[in-house]
Amino acid sequence: MIPIVSKILQKIEYAILALSLAVMSVIAFANVISRYFLNIALGYTEEITINLFVWLTFVGASVGIHRGAHLAFDFLLGALKGTWKLGLLVFVGGLTTIVFLITFYYGIEMVKFQYNLKLVTPSLGWPQWIFTLGVPLGSLLCVFRAIQVTGLELKAHMQKRGETP
Repeated sequence: MIPIVSKILQKIEYAILALSLAVMSVIAFANVISRYFLNIALGYTEEITINLFVWLTFVGASVGIHRGAHLAFDFLLGALKGTWKLGLLVFVGGLTTIVFLITFYYGIEMVKFQYNLKLVTPSLGWPQWIFTLGVPLGSLLCVFRAIQVTGLELKAHMQKRGETP
């Protein structure tokens, strides 16, 4: 079940990242061309780019966790053996999960705040909470990925030791 969910989430993550980066690139390029040739600045381009960057950051963090691309205690993990290595794996996975659970909670609070006050973006007048949803949703993806990666690392460690997880 988890591998299927993981594959689906991976496709969703990559789609969000590709779409965000493509939109950001196109509108930033359009703004540069507009300023250079027409002497007209497209004010909404910065607004969209900055707000899509929130989605790009949090979903990208999830992909980084899944790929093992984040800063880690690789030196320590390589040096430690047995129970100490297992303890460090659990500590890092648990700490990552806790940090993103806290970020998820405060992200939800921020979305509720913006929704209740009916805050809109300055240039386009779009609801601000739509862009802010990237914080709690990305954090939730990070929690899932942290638990998944920690579980896989623990399983591999225990199998290496000859234990059954």
